[in-house]
Amino acid sequence: MVVLCIAGLVLVLIGETVALPGVTLGSYALLVVLAGTWTLPTAWAMAVVGTALVVLIAAVAYGSVAPVTGGFQLTATVLLAVVSRLAGRALRRSELRRSELHGQLLDSERRRADQAAAQLAEKEHLSAELREQAGELRRLNSRLIDFTADAAHELRAPLAIMRTVADRALDRPREAAEYRDSLSTLQHEVVRMSELADALLLLSRADHGEVVVHRTELDVADFLAEVADRWQAVAESRDLTIDLELPDDGVIDADPLLIARLFDNLLDNACRYTPAGGSLGLAGKPLIPTGWVLSVSNTGEMIAPDVRGEIFERFRRGDPARQRETGGAGLGLALCQTIARLHGGIVRLDEPDGLTTRFTVELP
Repeated sequence: MVVLCIAGLVLVLIGETVALPGVTLGSYALLVVLAGTWTLPTAWAMAVVGTALVVLIAAVAYGSVAPVTGGFQLTATVLLAVVSRLAGRALRRSELRRSELHGQLLDSERRRADQAAAQLAEKEHLSAELREQAGELRRLNSRLIDFTADAAHELRAPLAIMRTVADRALDRPREAAEYRDSLSTLQHEVVRMSELADALLLLSRADHGEVVVHRTELDVADFLAEVADRWQAVAESRDLTIDLELPDDGVIDADPLLIARLFDNLLDNACRYTPAGGSLGLAGKPLIPTGWVLSVSNTGEMIAPDVRGEIFERFRRGDPARQRETGGAGLGLALCQTIARLHGGIVRLDEPDGLTTRFTVELP
């Protein structure tokens, strides 16, 4: 651009002095100055203006331009250069400001878009959480309704029996032996109700974190042997045998009463579901790297596959067809799982192995 401007000014000088003597081409010089000061950096623009002034002065000196005309052209060149330069700077500043404002506007729009996207994502996340919470509330409500209905049903049966026995005993005078039979039946049902109420209370307290676990060190072999001794008479009365697999040594850190109740419930279930002539098993072995695996097994019919996933839920039975009078209230395994979790462990139903059902208790 600088070369073109200077070349243009040289052509103006040649035109005025050589090609067209006596003809002024100052207007072309002004156009060149305007183009130079508008587009070129300050230093080069000043060079173009200086060249134009030299060309105009040379034309006056050569006699091609009258001194008065030359003076006007020189003044016009300087003024045009100054005005053009100032106008160019003002326009560039305006363009720069416009670009900055445009950039700020774009940044603002981007931030608003990002905020809107974030708010939308948050709303979708909250909506998903609300849907999940609503589903969980529906499940909990359904479980509460089922639990209440099952508990009422379990309590209704012994109460109905007790009322029937009491009404029969009071409808007319009876022999002492008949009264004893009635009282024995009433006692049996009261025990059932007491056990049911105790189980429900323990489950409720565990749900609310109100059960205090009094831990102490228990020798694993001694503990399993004591459990087997407690159930030996029951097993013999049902023509069952108890097989023990005891470790040489080792201790568990557990609440003696709660852990004994856990294994009593497992053995009670095992005795109920094992046919005469069958066997029960009690075993314990270390769990690597720390902890213990204690198991209760029994021979006999396997737990149906369609109820294996629900076996630890409250009021669920391994054999849904079994009557309540012989199958319990369906809280035993739920209590076992609750007690195990209070100790930081878990109860698992192992996969079927031949004709053996095995419940494994993992304790830290």
